[in-house]
Amino acid sequence: MFTRPLAGLALAASLAVVVTSQGPAAGRQPDPKETKSPEPTKLPEPKWPTEIGGKDVKSWLKDLTDPDPAIRQAALNTIPNFGPDVKKMAGKPILARMKAPSAGGEPDPGVRITLYDTASLIGFDDPKDETEAIRLLGVSVDLGVPGGIGRKHAVQTLASIGPRAEGVVYLVAGTALNDPAFETRQSIARCLGQISMNKATGPNVKALQALAGTLAKDVSVAVRMEALQALVMLGPPWAGPKPANGPPVINQKSADFVAEAMRNRLGKGKSKDLEPDKQLEIWCRVVLMRFDPKEINDENLTAIARHCSAKDDGPKVQALQALAIFGEQAGGKVDAVVSVLDDDNPLVLSTALTALASMGAKAQGAVGELEKAEKKWEKLRQERLAENLKDKKFSEAYDKLSAKEKEQVVASMPQEQVRLTVANTIKWIKDSKPGMPGGEAAVPAPEKAP
Repeated sequence: MFTRPLAGLALAASLAVVVTSQGPAAGRQPDPKETKSPEPTKLPEPKWPTEIGGKDVKSWLKDLTDPDPAIRQAALNTIPNFGPDVKKMAGKPILARMKAPSAGGEPDPGVRITLYDTASLIGFDDPKDETEAIRLLGVSVDLGVPGGIGRKHAVQTLASIGPRAEGVVYLVAGTALNDPAFETRQSIARCLGQISMNKATGPNVKALQALAGTLAKDVSVAVRMEALQALVMLGPPWAGPKPANGPPVINQKSADFVAEAMRNRLGKGKSKDLEPDKQLEIWCRVVLMRFDPKEINDENLTAIARHCSAKDDGPKVQALQALAIFGEQAGGKVDAVVSVLDDDNPLVLSTALTALASMGAKAQGAVGELEKAEKKWEKLRQERLAENLKDKKFSEAYDKLSAKEKEQVVASMPQEQVRLTVANTIKWIKDSKPGMPGGEAAVPAPEKAP
């Protein structure tokens, strides 16, 4: 079935850990000696309505062919409220409305947008219906009105389907790449990142070429960023099926197309099509290193690490996230990461901790500074608690709490959450072994970038 549309792929944001009590070591397997918390109470299954507005599902589905577009739109907005099982009855009627207007499909552009959104929400019970819906969406993207919002929504609906829509990459990466609306081109870049990974054969080469050859050079910064993120996520093309054990063999000849495009953006290739944005320059290097292992060298890592000292937080965070991707391979840049541990921006600090945790044993040299940071946040927590206790109402309420409840109050303080995150990072690094960030008890680290 279709899944809900993602709230926008932001690879950079997803790589940064939120400053919570979990910390980088949250991926550990639980210690069997620890006391297990009681199982949560199972909530009763929700009871979905059988009627809405005095009408059952069949009546609402009948409204999909009403002459009045407002009634058709109201029906599309109402049908998902009958619950997940509604797709058994609604799938085929919705598929019929997705056809071209000349074939009896929805003729109103605004209602058609709602149609796509509803299809994304409820999905299809019959896999054949989903396959046909994917084809129709791909055609809508390819033949959509340039600049029209309908094309953008069709793209977004395909993105919500994910890799099952890989068969229409050629339509998404066709004429629509030149759509005049930057938001549509941005959605196309995001969509290609979502639908172009075939679990049997790897990244779709046409998608990689569209992302690197067209969208990564777009006039819009937003489009270029989305394209670079998609390339990082998809990675280089495979030379064949992935073996049962170990990473797939890379088709370096096809990967070189992307790598050369990135060299051009960095002024290192034959073309001097330079990337003007500093944050995107970082991700051009990340893509280059992802698609050409020879480029994982001190020159490129240093070029990324120097942004850790940037005045603006944007390039600083992007650089830290980029270093985190390469983990131990970026271990030589520990000092650059350590230099931002005193930063007042929580996002900068949390991203720095993520980068150090990813470096594993290579981050041992950062432990001393991390211990200083832990003491700093412990002191800040004590000072904040003391300040709160000066308030009479807070003090009276706090004094009435049990010892355990007081511990919970302290644990909920932002300063304590940061301190615990730092402490977990220290333990994670100390437990790390070469090639095993976090040690044997940790969840296996992701494969290194090819």
